[in-house]
Amino acid sequence: MINVTSKMEGRACRSCRLHHISAVLLLFLVTIATGAEIKATAYLAQIKATAYLAQGKVQVKLGVLDKQNGDAIATYDDRLTETGWGVLNVVSGFGPKKLSDNDIMYLAGYLEGVLTQERIYQHYLNLFGIFFQGKSTDLVNKVKKFYRAQDTWVRAQVKQSTDPVMEHLSYILSQYDGLVKGYNDNVDETVKLDIFAFQLLNGNGDTFDIIPSVNPSSRPNFSNMSRGDLEDWVSSHSHCSALVKVLGAYENVYMSHSSWFNYAATMRIYKHYNFNIANPATAARRMSFSSYPGYLESLDDFYLMDSGLVMLQTTNNVFNTTLYDLVTPESILAWQRVRTANMLARTGDQWGAIMNVHNSGTYNNQYMIINLNLIELKKTIHDGALYVVEQIPGLVMSADQTDILRAGYWPSYNVPFYEKVYNMSGYPDIAKSQGLDYTYQLAPRAKIFRRDAGKVKDMESMKAIMRYNDYLHDPYSKGNPCSTICCRKDLAKVGAQPDGCYDTKVSDYHMARNLTSFAINGPTLGTGLEPFSWSDRFKISHVGLPKVYNFSFVTMTPDEL
Repeated sequence: MINVTSKMEGRACRSCRLHHISAVLLLFLVTIATGAEIKATAYLAQIKATAYLAQGKVQVKLGVLDKQNGDAIATYDDRLTETGWGVLNVVSGFGPKKLSDNDIMYLAGYLEGVLTQERIYQHYLNLFGIFFQGKSTDLVNKVKKFYRAQDTWVRAQVKQSTDPVMEHLSYILSQYDGLVKGYNDNVDETVKLDIFAFQLLNGNGDTFDIIPSVNPSSRPNFSNMSRGDLEDWVSSHSHCSALVKVLGAYENVYMSHSSWFNYAATMRIYKHYNFNIANPATAARRMSFSSYPGYLESLDDFYLMDSGLVMLQTTNNVFNTTLYDLVTPESILAWQRVRTANMLARTGDQWGAIMNVHNSGTYNNQYMIINLNLIELKKTIHDGALYVVEQIPGLVMSADQTDILRAGYWPSYNVPFYEKVYNMSGYPDIAKSQGLDYTYQLAPRAKIFRRDAGKVKDMESMKAIMRYNDYLHDPYSKGNPCSTICCRKDLAKVGAQPDGCYDTKVSDYHMARNLTSFAINGPTLGTGLEPFSWSDRFKISHVGLPKVYNFSFVTMTPDEL
């Protein structure tokens, strides 16, 4: 049985180091194990670096932004304990040297691996604990085997194809390879991470579904679950609320997302990428998104792109566990398809088509693609402005849902919209045995969004609805702290866990055009709720995380490097 303890984490993280950075630039984040409690100091200053590629080797100069001669430059400002967020800016391919698109992506990944290395290690420890604490090494080995096979297969596909999808997927793999190399080239031997660590980090969402696919004995028997047991399972496997809101005369469009997951995953980095890709098929060269250390994707998902697309995502549950028999490593993981679609797609229709290429059936979600290019404020919202894509093992469905958006809003809350996806996923049987809370129209969040979406008039009211939790008084919540927009499972009377809604990101039409948003990290304070704080109550790895979460919204906008 695997056991991850705080003391082990504390010792390991004290071995982490950044090479050749002066104390003037940075105060290392040092974790101190005191029983089950982890304390952390904060970085005092922004780290900056420049990468140069010569004869196939990367040289990194820390503390330098060489805009004239560098092949890639980056800054990282770690203020996790102060504001709840680190902020990473990476610019690659704008130097005097002409680089291949793959080299541009590789250098971007390399710099990210160098600058965020300590947070990568800490987050890996926490994430490994979330998935495998108390589980057998046999399960870990099965997941490793799946990832090895998938990596071998996907690289073979990329190598033998010149298709634009595979070409852009090769860029993502180059960035990934740079991330792994940049990290391991610049840390002590004691904290080097193997390939599986980075596969788990980037495949966080995919791992939710890889585990039951490779280990059938772990598949839940929903027919034998009590209502309480099912509620616990659903709240721990539901990932996110999202809302797209249009004002009455189309004066503005608001887009928002609140992530749900284990609070041990709240080590956040907001990322801004700017890659000078020469390929004329590339649609998005700049993107800004909420993310985590060691991830090249959002996971949440929340993306703003210079193609004019905005992407939001919420997770759908798979109650029909026989669908997991369709999951195979001979496929493209969800995180890889998402990044590829984000770079290549110019419309929601194209985005959905790319997601249907070698569907892995892992991280099964509803994706919302808002096309700002098809929105004329105060005039009209053209067809194609909102595409909704849903994936389960064996099926990806995609269609234009702009008509619904024109009526006022599009909500998303972990129940499939498309009837075929809903039925194949096994929701009808769950609704029949457990009630209307598991239907699309009458799920608790569906009722709350329907009641309250009309109250959204401006940015502040949009923030408020996405942080909403008044479970003690709201009749639609029925006393359940997770039957609401922003869950607080740590407040449950029975089965409390450090799990729930732990962030919110909000943007509008004007801000999204400038890749700008407001973001807040931490479980919601709702209506008079106490801030969450780590204590001995929850025995789960939370190395490097803030002690108390009582942050405010932060403005996220790319630095002009």
